Amino acid sequence: MKSLRSYLDERKKAFPDDFVVVKEEVDPVYEITAIVKKLDLAGHNPIIMFENVKGYKNPVICNVQARPDQLAFALGTTADQLEDHYEKVETDVMIGKTKFDIVPVPSEQSPIKEEKFFGNDIDLSKYPIITHHLGEKPYATRAVGIVRDPENGLLHAGHYRLMINGKDRMITHLTPGRHLWQIYKKAWQLGQELPIAFVFGYHPAWHMGAQSRVAHPPTEFEIGGALANEPIRVTKCEMSDLQIPADSELVFECVLRPGELEREGPWSDFTRYSQVADRHPVYVKAITQRKDYIYEDAGAWLAAGLSFARIPQLVNTRRTVKSMVPSVKDLRFAFYPGQMFGLISMDKQHVSEPKQAILAAFATEIYLKYVVVFDTDIDLSNINEISWALATRVQAERDFIIIPGALGTDLDISAPMEGKVTKVGIDATGYPFRRELPDIGKYNEEIMAKVDISKYIKK
Repeated sequence: MKSLRSYLDERKKAFPDDFVVVKEEVDPVYEITAIVKKLDLAGHNPIIMFENVKGYKNPVICNVQARPDQLAFALGTTADQLEDHYEKVETDVMIGKTKFDIVPVPSEQSPIKEEKFFGNDIDLSKYPIITHHLGEKPYATRAVGIVRDPENGLLHAGHYRLMINGKDRMITHLTPGRHLWQIYKKAWQLGQELPIAFVFGYHPAWHMGAQSRVAHPPTEFEIGGALANEPIRVTKCEMSDLQIPADSELVFECVLRPGELEREGPWSDFTRYSQVADRHPVYVKAITQRKDYIYEDAGAWLAAGLSFARIPQLVNTRRTVKSMVPSVKDLRFAFYPGQMFGLISMDKQHVSEPKQAILAAFATEIYLKYVVVFDTDIDLSNINEISWALATRVQAERDFIIIPGALGTDLDISAPMEGKVTKVGIDATGYPFRRELPDIGKYNEEIMAKVDISKYIKK
């Protein structure tokens, strides 16, 4: 059976140099983050196990899914095939070609139930939850929240941050328009509390599946199982009918109450800005854990961004846009933070198709703020070609689409109110059709082949 531990054992055996064990005492306040970030700035993102965390007996692990090659290893593929592999697995689940139902496991056979805490025994300060940036409270950054839709009964899983706000209270962030936000609204309208279980430390395949953007059904559990190539073993929560991975490390069983908001922050999210806002408090009702649990944290925001989150976002957006506008050949996220910039490659058949693709992309992924459409001769991975097309094929009054008041990320500090943003699309294709573009100057390939540049380089 797969778990965080099975992945770590396999990764250590296959790539021992990619697993760093820090035996010296480290402080969870700032120091762990500083170590992870300094390594990142130097271009190194190994999995790091901090065995001796000041004030705590349990270890902290970071960078479990920092790089595409680490994710690919967890999914049984290669880094260059990761996107295609994920898309195939997710598509096969969606069309029913593959099916991985969850497997219920009795509580007494579930490692996550080795220790249980309720009522006055709950104390979040006993957990090595990291303080990342100056002026912040401790934040849990690698929690997967599980809820059940009160209408259709389906489970939903997604990634959430948690600010520790007391011995049994936290504050989390529900993104407007996303699954959990919609499910929470349903419970609110029914006047009900919404049980939510926050899971820490499980196999990377399930964590990646929890970022899926597909409509339910299927659920993230099914996609996570397909990515892991085995069904997810689950067991019932102590305080609700939620089902949690039986082989995970640590679970906080909580409730969200209708309409409640409290001040969260400051917190420096992927936008790099330290923000404060009114968010949703969660109340911890029970904690279950392995006796020797490993606490997993992101450690620091990495320069390459969150690969495990970006790939499901990208696959869903690309699939949807291509289905709506068949002349679209590719869609990529670009720059930092990647999910706010979309680049589309298109074999344009009609003058209006680029704008249709832009609208389809914005409707599919709320994080997108800028979308640019190019002809297929532009390499979407080459910034020089991108800037060349923008400079030579675009006239703003003709090729810009400006959409004020659109639903976007509530982390955009430039917005006049949370989640209300202006989106910009750019048609950088040849106008009106590519055949009307002038020829591009070509070099004499025969002469180019004869040139020996070593004669012109000073040694």
